[in-house]
Amino acid sequence: MRNITAIDFETANSSPASVCAVGIATMEDGCVEEKYYSLIRPEDDVFSFSPFNIKVHGIHPNQVLDAPEFSEVYRDISRYLTDSLVVAHNARFDMGCLKATCINCGIEVPQLDYFDTVELSRRVFPDMAHHRLDDMCTKLNIELNHHHAGSDAYGCLMIVADIMTMSGIYDIDALLEQCHIRQYKLQKDAQTQRRYY
Repeated sequence: MRNITAIDFETANSSPASVCAVGIATMEDGCVEEKYYSLIRPEDDVFSFSPFNIKVHGIHPNQVLDAPEFSEVYRDISRYLTDSLVVAHNARFDMGCLKATCINCGIEVPQLDYFDTVELSRRVFPDMAHHRLDDMCTKLNIELNHHHAGSDAYGCLMIVADIMTMSGIYDIDALLEQCHIRQYKLQKDAQTQRRYY
């Protein structure tokens, strides 16, 4: 059974390269754990905090002045991305952050497969009006400190775990095939999608 890694980023402003926090949660052998959280000092060329973003996540510029830069954080989180199927809630945003920040820092963009729990949630709970992360966590009684990257990553992965339990399908590839959910591939030059059904 494939390991699954959930990832969540918060950004300082509208630039996807301005990551200021990251959270990682993993599912290994059916066990979900919050593995990693760190504030990040954005690179100088994107170091500006918009009032809108601060209002969303509550992270202020003075809180990240002594935080590690992304290149240091990436050495820690890359091991969780290797040989795992990656997931995020609204994955286009988080994968865009990962890609843009790697490029901005001169880090090779990782080649990985990922899927989106928004798509999975819409498929499994079609009658819900909204499928935002906080909506889904409320629906499934998952504790969430919304817009804390560590909690968001854990909440995202718990959505997957709960849907596995509901369906009785614990192999992620089989679950995604059953639910007709796309898997995407993150690459340096393009984000492509493929179907497994």
